[in-house]
Amino acid sequence: MQIGDKVVKNPNTWIASEFDAWGRGEGVGEIVQPPFDLGGDWLDVRWPAGRCFEHASGLSPVSNDRSSLTPNP
Repeated sequence: MQIGDKVVKNPNTWIASEFDAWGRGEGVGEIVQPPFDLGGDWLDVRWPAGRCFEHASGLSPVSNDRSSLTPNP
């Protein structure tokens, strides 16, 4: 996954946190440029409710068909 990609949370691998109550992981997010190197498999994701750092394993890419919000298997 790279900057500009659309993502959704992967319900099978998502690790909940207190930020979920603020809208983390809801809807479709976009990977954006982080303010600093996050290292490893961490990504900066802009969710509709705000930005959070997410581990790639908790995300699924959205289909390239922009009319579909279905995650890729």
